[in-house]
Amino acid sequence: MTYKIGVDAGGTHTTAIAYDDNGKKSAQSESGQGNIIVDYEGGLKNIVSAIQAVQAKLSGRCEKVLVGIAGLSIYGHEDQISHLISEQVDAPVRAITDSELAFLNGLEGHDGMIVIAGTGSVVNGRQNGKWLIVGGYGQILGDEGSAYAIAVDAMKEALASWDKREANDLIPFFTERFHVETMADCNAPFYELNRPQVAAMAEKIAGLADNGSEDAKNVIAHQAHLLAQQIITCFNRYDDPKPMRVSLTGSVLLKNTMMRALIEDEVKSHFEAATFSLAPVGNARGVLFDNDSPQN
Repeated sequence: MTYKIGVDAGGTHTTAIAYDDNGKKSAQSESGQGNIIVDYEGGLKNIVSAIQAVQAKLSGRCEKVLVGIAGLSIYGHEDQISHLISEQVDAPVRAITDSELAFLNGLEGHDGMIVIAGTGSVVNGRQNGKWLIVGGYGQILGDEGSAYAIAVDAMKEALASWDKREANDLIPFFTERFHVETMADCNAPFYELNRPQVAAMAEKIAGLADNGSEDAKNVIAHQAHLLAQQIITCFNRYDDPKPMRVSLTGSVLLKNTMMRALIEDEVKSHFEAATFSLAPVGNARGVLFDNDSPQN
């Protein structure tokens, strides 16, 4: 028996899935976060652990491991990381960015665009073998439209309203979240949160928006606009004729219908022929559509 392993190493957790020669899932394992910018040593350890756990469940030969790693677009050194992982799992490994893996899963080999908005965010396009990247600069410099950005934006809006002593639905959200009396007491506990903990608040903020909170809606609309502008930038960088497929993935886009609708409306006001779809769940599946060979 031979099999391939796809690994989605994201900012919250790492998922490794093995597929047989017919593309059927054979085994799966999960471990901790795999973002190598957030924690290089810990991220690589979690990636290797997930791969080894899958290998332990199967007999036969692993002919290829494709690892999509959050933070790799910033860190670089793909060949070095591929080699480091390969040595520990005794199999050929190709390391790519998590957004490239999502692209392979969402577009299934076709040209087009993948838009990822989960803990972080990035837009990747491909046209005639040429890759285009917009955004993906991490939580300090970018991550527009991500869960992290939504939570930070909401916190900023609540603080701005607090300074003006204006009412804002986001103020009680944060004071209740941190079990404090006023917004002034929210700063310290907010700064103590790690990246996934901050991002985890986005779903409840989206819930406030769905329930009619104009303050929460404004945050969702602002982040949707920022992400839509990145999609428009990617379209503008394509040569004519432009590939018009857009695949959406990541927890924010898969769960938040309001966000998706706002993004689609803004993009279609510039590119009416754009078509949107949700990527199949589980980006590790991208290994089935990867035609490149590992270099180790």
